[in-house]
Amino acid sequence: MACFLLAAVAVAIDGFFSAQDGYLSKPPDYDGVSYLVYARAPYLLLRALHVRTGLHLLLTDISPLWVSVLTAQQLILGDGTWQAFSVRFWPVALLLTLIYWIVSRRATRPLAVTAVVLTALLPFVSAGVRASSLEFLSGQANYYEHWYLDDLRPDLIAIVLAMWSIAVLAEFSQTPRRSAYLVSAAFATAAVLVKTSTVPVVLAAWALALGINWLWNRRSQEATRMSLVAAIFLTVLLIPWAVFGAGILTVVTYLKEVVAFHDAYASPGGLIGGFTYFPIRVPTQLGQIEVWAVIAGALIVTVALLRRRLGPAEMIYGAVVPLFYIVFSISPGKDAQVAGWMSLSIWIFFWAGVSRLAAARWPGPIKRASPALLGVVAAYTLVVYALGGFALINWPLSEQRSNAQLSAVTADVARELGRHISVEQCFAQVPGPGWPNALIYLLMDANGNMPGSTATDVDPTKTSVADYVAAASRCGAVLAYREDAATVARAFFEPPVRQPYLEGVANWVRTPASGFALDRTWRFNDLAPFGPHPLGHYQGVSLTLDLYIRISGT
Repeated sequence: MACFLLAAVAVAIDGFFSAQDGYLSKPPDYDGVSYLVYARAPYLLLRALHVRTGLHLLLTDISPLWVSVLTAQQLILGDGTWQAFSVRFWPVALLLTLIYWIVSRRATRPLAVTAVVLTALLPFVSAGVRASSLEFLSGQANYYEHWYLDDLRPDLIAIVLAMWSIAVLAEFSQTPRRSAYLVSAAFATAAVLVKTSTVPVVLAAWALALGINWLWNRRSQEATRMSLVAAIFLTVLLIPWAVFGAGILTVVTYLKEVVAFHDAYASPGGLIGGFTYFPIRVPTQLGQIEVWAVIAGALIVTVALLRRRLGPAEMIYGAVVPLFYIVFSISPGKDAQVAGWMSLSIWIFFWAGVSRLAAARWPGPIKRASPALLGVVAAYTLVVYALGGFALINWPLSEQRSNAQLSAVTADVARELGRHISVEQCFAQVPGPGWPNALIYLLMDANGNMPGSTATDVDPTKTSVADYVAAASRCGAVLAYREDAATVARAFFEPPVRQPYLEGVANWVRTPASGFALDRTWRFNDLAPFGPHPLGHYQGVSLTLDLYIRISGT
């Protein structure tokens, strides 16, 4: 209960920081905004008592459990972005409880409390708090590496649930229990349903933990029997989603799209760049100060593990780290959220090993040092929040104005689109803050119906510019920038593979033969650059956005 209370406080404070200058200070971004759209439709349907339709949407979603949690959260707190943001309470609460359970089984309660408090302060957990002080003190802004860790995609809860499934097996590896195997299978199932695109890696990690557990207890027939029971139980739990909910087909389709849209999302550097992507982000994920203790501690624990001074539990936690590292390094698409799979697994391995070694070698000193240790952690907590607060008070006005423009223009564009197109129609999209889904989210009606948009991702081997323009011509409204696509890409995510398509639509809609007429114009002034830049000191991006409406009779 204390871990859950601390999680509520941490998420509330982080939400406040995020609302000032971070994730909540502008329209929700990708990929989180997609899940907001997925969750808002069933929320509105359930609120209108269209229960069957609402539940059908939840069960057939790409991430049914995460969207269901988002929907439930809004049914409790109401409709809105901050209400949806509060859903982060659940993964944070589960993570803090997991850390406390692992450490308290090995060492003293004060050390477990220390681990929990430091976990609550991690940038991956309290992204807004840590991003504000890091960017202000360094003078370098990098939204997608810092503030974006607050994004409402399901990676955090997927990681936590996957680690719970592994931890339940690991912690009872020397005293196997049937209940532990069943609970572990249930957590693995939840991890699959909360982010189905990671099915292969979640099941691989769970199978690895199950395999190490079996090897440790292979002389016991009971271990073999319980391993089989756990695998069967997991299969039974997943069958309704995989078969009747078309889960397998959904995942296969998603993975095919990842391959098709490789050019838009692949990280630079090829295979070598893939294997260096995550290590250089560990300090950003675990903290610029904490990372040095984690690196030193993880090395010590690894040496102790190789010298067989630790047990199967630490072996399981240690084996999961390279598994996540290899799988996600090979995968072409990478971002700060995905990096959390490696960072949090290292964090758990670190605490499991260090607490075991400390309790075994220095039980007396650890107990005597507990009051001082708690005092240091309390002082560090005050410093972290004080630095973050000081940064917010002195945050550059240019950065605040940039975010305010994004919110104001998004709301106004959605209102104007709503005057001209119905939920049965579509509009031709352009890149923007979470667009087109941030606009679709605002255009959704009370029954969960929403207009469509032209495709955000395009496979150049299957879709020509002419095909894309033809799709735009069937919509009731067209958005287009007056600036070229390369200039737009300085402010919003617009990879080169997409640029010819948007320029093709912009050139076409301005011709008299298009059948569209200019309706409204908006101006973005001095926007902060899309990528890393000096905080508050940058060459701003100015853009002019036009909305074209179909002329009656065309």
